[in-house]
Amino acid sequence: MVQYLARLVPSSQLTMKYVLQDAADRLGFADADIRDVPWHVLQPGHITGLVAALRADGYAPNTSSLYVNALRGVMNEAWRLSLIDQDHLLKMRSVKPAAGTRLSQGRNLKRTLIRELMDVCAADPRPQGLRDAAVIAILYGSGMRKSESVNLELSQIDFSERSLQVTGKGNKQLIKYAPAWAFEKLNAWLAYRREHLGEGEQDDSFLFNRIRRGSHITRERITKHAIYYIARQRGTQVGVKIMPHDFRRSFITRVIEEHDLSIAQKLAHHTNIQTTANYDVRDDNERRRAVDRYDL
Repeated sequence: MVQYLARLVPSSQLTMKYVLQDAADRLGFADADIRDVPWHVLQPGHITGLVAALRADGYAPNTSSLYVNALRGVMNEAWRLSLIDQDHLLKMRSVKPAAGTRLSQGRNLKRTLIRELMDVCAADPRPQGLRDAAVIAILYGSGMRKSESVNLELSQIDFSERSLQVTGKGNKQLIKYAPAWAFEKLNAWLAYRREHLGEGEQDDSFLFNRIRRGSHITRERITKHAIYYIARQRGTQVGVKIMPHDFRRSFITRVIEEHDLSIAQKLAHHTNIQTTANYDVRDDNERRRAVDRYDL
């Protein structure tokens, strides 16, 4: 299990630790640390039972896949360590997660709503106003994931080309692009941060800082949870429930809308174009209007 987690990027490690702990609890190891669970003794029936339990508890098929993939990853490491043979590994990998899909719960954030979010940030006299505007602008303007945004380094930004080099899923280095207005918000935040450095202090290597009460800008990087809080807080101010991934969904939807699916796939850095298509969250009214235009 330790070797499996070590192969993941830090943001995925936290998710999979939770998944494996919940799986261990459901498999009868509730009192054990996940590092002490004898994962290699599990049989195909255990995974089949876990999938059935998740289905009974109302978990979505994608969540079931996450659990099964985590256990497959652990069993792959058990095989590499010679704790199980290949026949056992193949039997474990043959168990499938729950089939099916669910309608996206994501929201398509229109340009008018993004402008409203920029306005509420601009009205905030605290440094959080500038920082949050920059965070939202980069997420919506480039379509990057929240984990990618919190790990961004200044050295990875080309301000003249308006490009951002990120490390995405699968430890892949990717180049994202953002529009001029998004970089204006980012530059405004960075300029403010530099103005408030102490004499002789060097600028931070990362983009977004944690800000404590009293508007104290710390020298600490914000976390994924902070991105979640920013999205929810600013969304509440404009009367809309917003999740961080909605910015990525909206970016991809807008590219599909204004260009085509192929361009959206390239900008989203999806291997499978169907994954990109699943991000299309245009609402029922837009789909209905598309059908209504097919007159005789």
